[in-house]
Amino acid sequence: MALRVFDLVMVQASASYDCESYGGVHDVQYDYLGRRLATATGDALVRIWSVEKHEVIGELRGHRAPAICLSWGQSRYASTLASASDDGHVIIWREKAGTWQIIHQLNVTGCVSELALCPPEYGLMLAIGGFEEVGVLTIVTAKEIMASPVQPAGEQWLVKALPAHNGGIVGLSWAPSSSAATLATGPAVSRAATHAPRRLATAGVDGAICIWHLDPKTQSWTRQHTLRDEQIKGAIRAVAWRPNPGIPSSLLMSCTEDGNISSWVQDMDGQPWQLKTSWCVQGDARRLTWSRGGTLLAVSVGDEASLLFKEGAKGEWQQISDEF
Repeated sequence: MALRVFDLVMVQASASYDCESYGGVHDVQYDYLGRRLATATGDALVRIWSVEKHEVIGELRGHRAPAICLSWGQSRYASTLASASDDGHVIIWREKAGTWQIIHQLNVTGCVSELALCPPEYGLMLAIGGFEEVGVLTIVTAKEIMASPVQPAGEQWLVKALPAHNGGIVGLSWAPSSSAATLATGPAVSRAATHAPRRLATAGVDGAICIWHLDPKTQSWTRQHTLRDEQIKGAIRAVAWRPNPGIPSSLLMSCTEDGNISSWVQDMDGQPWQLKTSWCVQGDARRLTWSRGGTLLAVSVGDEASLLFKEGAKGEWQQISDEF
């Protein structure tokens, strides 16, 4: 079995990786720079591949059941990787001097459906989507501990669990950290927040998309918005928050098993969300991936096909490539 992967981060041609002897491939993720590829496979291993040589450069052993989903850290956390297996076991790995080490692990109830490490400006924080009846959203946060006479420097791990979607979570996506302060001038600059509020989008089996907000004072998560529209047909498969070149506005994409692709827009934080555009592709739209600049959107359809879209001058989305 040859795994074909397209690197939308680097916008390069598709590449093939020989995974025939590793069991089913459940997830693949390029790292922040597009130099390494992680695969989660049915033999319970996470493998790190060299993109240049198309060969395995690391095998991460720690799961006892098939590894099913992955999430790479970005920027200063580029050597951090989260993985989960279908028995609810979650591991956070860190590479040091060429060796991968487990820095934290936990077990959640039921099967893990999605993982997402947050933007690095917020520190090390992992969102975990549960695929059980209650659909629990688990947030794991690393709090840095300074060295003292009684303990060395390290990380303290805090865990919060929230019921999110009846039937389970099928999609997770963090909001970008860019703040509207980048548009401020004059005295307003000193009063503006350095980063945008921490927000997270989840999509569920219940057909809803929820926007979650972290209160920086109480460190509690609340559901800010619930998005639904009768125009959207079929079960939601994924949701993806656009890297935000349009500050202070926000844009979310969602896709469904019926091939519906929808964009949701919020003019600024605190304002209502609105369905902006909706169109259909032929087949089961399963995954959405943005280019780093937010100008290109890749839609995975079925088991093999992938479509590439670009936003037009009037806000419409145009297909510019297929089966890349």
